[in-house]
Amino acid sequence: MKNDANNIVNNKRTPTVMVVDDEEMVTKTLAAFLALETDYQVVTFQSPQEALKSLKQKPVDIVISDFLMPDMDGLQFFTEVKKLYPDVARILLTGYADKENAIKAINQVGIYQYIEKPWDNEALKMAIRNGIQSRSLKKVLGEKISELDLVLLERDRLSESNEIFKEELSLARNVQQSMLPETFPQMNGITIATKYQPALEIGGDLFDVISLADEKVAVLMADVTGHGIQAALITSVIKSAFSAFRDRDVSPADILIFMNRILVKILPRAMFAAAGVLIIDTKSGHCHIANGGIPQPFLLNRNEGLVEQIPATGLLLGIADEDTFEPGDEVAFQLKKGETLIFFTDGISEVPNESGDLFDIKMAQVLLETKNKKGQDILEHLVNSAKKFSRKDHNWDDIAILGIENES
Repeated sequence: MKNDANNIVNNKRTPTVMVVDDEEMVTKTLAAFLALETDYQVVTFQSPQEALKSLKQKPVDIVISDFLMPDMDGLQFFTEVKKLYPDVARILLTGYADKENAIKAINQVGIYQYIEKPWDNEALKMAIRNGIQSRSLKKVLGEKISELDLVLLERDRLSESNEIFKEELSLARNVQQSMLPETFPQMNGITIATKYQPALEIGGDLFDVISLADEKVAVLMADVTGHGIQAALITSVIKSAFSAFRDRDVSPADILIFMNRILVKILPRAMFAAAGVLIIDTKSGHCHIANGGIPQPFLLNRNEGLVEQIPATGLLLGIADEDTFEPGDEVAFQLKKGETLIFFTDGISEVPNESGDLFDIKMAQVLLETKNKKGQDILEHLVNSAKKFSRKDHNWDDIAILGIENES
């Protein structure tokens, strides 16, 4: 599908894809495929060092790299790429299904996705497109948040306008608080701990849990751009759309498609939403997740002292119309006894420190520190660690976290 990535935010510049692999056949094959199937500019290198020299002269929109290469492996290469361009999406190719190294790359370097060789062309094309879109949309989101911060500062200087603003936020806060669930369905030994901290009096983050058919439950985590009463109204629409599936037999992707169909019709320009839907079979602990733009959840195994991310990715909601919206592939996994799934918005993962690094590089390590904790204590430790990381007592963005634990 040509021209899809660079039309997301009305940016007509042709995206550039960098491919790095020591095997010339791989770089030639990928370059030929992308030239045939997309309008992207493609630059290829057999040497990571040469690729880094090029990046210092000219940035790209996404980098695809092999893992196993002489002199410098993919993990080392992506570490250097992240230093140059922290926001550039990175896709790791692994030729021997080395899940351990792929997870290590996710946790240490923050890669966007890993794909095993031999790759599926359509899956790779979608991963590239989604990675480029994600980078563009994060830039838009950052600009809009900066604009909002300036507006809020100006309102604080004007007492009369500030009083009006406080009244609006108070109303929006009441709307938001009424949407957060106070209790959860019975789930056969599965429990949910929650942590919610709005950046202002009201934010655009939302979570909810509903019962489905056959003793299954659906868990929603959503994040609307912006703050204030507009964000509160949009979250109320998302909650209503989610609630429409109560007691039904549906998939996570079905729910995201329905939400997008509604949001694309009502969202103002440059406003969008991220959402993830998790469905849990409470009898077996079997889970399916579809991701519409939120961070990949962490799975904490306290018994074995392991942390991994669930590699679910997908398009943000409210941007692509019904005919072109494609949710990412659903990911299935087992929530075993003693395991906790950490489901969250980017308000916690993108907390910055004084050097500009984001908390996502520390989250796996921090979660390992909680192997002797449970439920609410895990979430409190996570938030307190983020505050220490940033050296600030307040959060710039809304924080919403769920700890879904199997105690059966």
